[in-house]
Amino acid sequence: MRWSLALLLCCASTALAQTASPPEMLGSIAGPGSVVEPAGVRFYGTDLGWTFEHRGQHFMLFGDTWPHERSPCEALPHNDDSQATFPLQLPVGLPPLTIATDPEAPDEFARIRLFTNGESQVMGYNKTPLTAFSDGTDAVCLFGLIDLVRCRTKRGRPSCRPHKHLTCSQDVGICTPPVLGWDAPCDLATGAGCIPGQHCEPTPEGICVDPDSSQYDGTTASLPSTAAYHTHFGIQDAELPSDYLDVGTLASNKFIDVTARTVSCFSGRTCGNDYTPGPGAVLVWGRPGYDVQPGRQAHMYLMAHRLPIRRNAKGVLQLRPRYFAGVRAGSGEPLWTRHESLAKPLAMDGIVDGSPDDDHPFPNQTAVSWLGPPVNTWMMLYGGGGSAISGGSGEDPNGPIFERFADHPWGPWSPPVAHLDPGSPTVVGDPFGPGGYIFHPDCQDQAPAVCTPSDPTRPLDYFVPDCQSVGALLDTGILYAPNIIDAYTRSDGTGGLDVFWNVSVWNPYLVALLRTNVKPSGTPAPCPDAGKRSEGRPLRWCVAEN
Repeated sequence: MRWSLALLLCCASTALAQTASPPEMLGSIAGPGSVVEPAGVRFYGTDLGWTFEHRGQHFMLFGDTWPHERSPCEALPHNDDSQATFPLQLPVGLPPLTIATDPEAPDEFARIRLFTNGESQVMGYNKTPLTAFSDGTDAVCLFGLIDLVRCRTKRGRPSCRPHKHLTCSQDVGICTPPVLGWDAPCDLATGAGCIPGQHCEPTPEGICVDPDSSQYDGTTASLPSTAAYHTHFGIQDAELPSDYLDVGTLASNKFIDVTARTVSCFSGRTCGNDYTPGPGAVLVWGRPGYDVQPGRQAHMYLMAHRLPIRRNAKGVLQLRPRYFAGVRAGSGEPLWTRHESLAKPLAMDGIVDGSPDDDHPFPNQTAVSWLGPPVNTWMMLYGGGGSAISGGSGEDPNGPIFERFADHPWGPWSPPVAHLDPGSPTVVGDPFGPGGYIFHPDCQDQAPAVCTPSDPTRPLDYFVPDCQSVGALLDTGILYAPNIIDAYTRSDGTGGLDVFWNVSVWNPYLVALLRTNVKPSGTPAPCPDAGKRSEGRPLRWCVAEN
């Protein structure tokens, strides 16, 4: 094994408090107000914007994309996600995005397609790329198709096998008729989980649920939130980069809401790691959902996998992840298991083996990134608001994007601090206010500062006769889906790092670019295991050993 300088620095780091400046809004990079290439491509609005590097190219993956402002009024599309490339080096000004276009229609964006056994999967509204990475050989994308894990008959009885961490439930049904192509789980006893006009119907054999999910509060009403879904692993087609080959799935409730980062060397211990990006191992953080009801939690879990992930003779991924299973008493060293049922949530209060709870009801998507010297820490951005109009289970557009820090991917993560707050519609310069960049119906112009207008057409209008513009009056924007652009993190020249990241706004339907300055606070102490043999057997998944 080659022990790099970065690995030794990682081994020497201990828990340090970080200071992050208020984020600076740099502009819209995708969606209304942005300039994309090629000129003339129909590309009005979009969200998400997951980034990864692969073979000298810098990719950005978007969720449900609108070709024009009236797109929400059209029939549900078979595919509506898009992909772009952009510079690997941070340019002066906003990075220009080059949208992948359809070879047969150059003025249309190329729809991301996921092929399973030669068939293009339905990837319309709410079915999107979740995260992506390069394993050194292939570009790998994880997709959420909102397809529930259903029970199957085994030996005359409903079963979730081979998924031993899941249990078959006859108390969970499906909301009928489906809305926007989504088979939403519901409580058969009360119908909870369905919207007006739907009713809860049983399935032939039942739905697989995770009884260990932090979404479970002991009531049958919470069971639908513990339902497991398939996360699909897609390998990018080198000739047609917007096409992906479905090579396997992960059936889980704990890893519905996922984000991934690769590292050069992962020991699974507090020492012996090189957290700089590289194809040694992939780390995947997950939560059981994007929002929670009062009294429930969406704890964060972690799994690690050696890279590249091997495939069998039929091309199917052989997933053999290790799950974080808590820490060893006394030493605080992490424990790992091959069984998801034994996975433990990460501490979120800054204390080793501390509380995993987070009272924010809208964790939404999460960004996690390793910030190298001189900061040497993991940074997490997550949270935002919730909108029933946008498909969430609650209504609170005021949620901020939170920040956390940790020495290691398993934590303990520092307590949350509000990093980007939408503010007030009456305060000039706040994102919601005059001069801001998020639509709020209560905002009033205060010359020369003007309020951000709504998109002319919003998804709510689809359900209104003649698709009248009702959403433009009601659909308050929210912050969600932060993503840290690893390749753009750079020294600020004064002992800190500038971190560039993007976030979705919902209304207007755009992706904004921001910059945050992060500085370390404190002095590194020696690694607690320096000069000692690691407790237990380290994983030692490193680039030099693969």
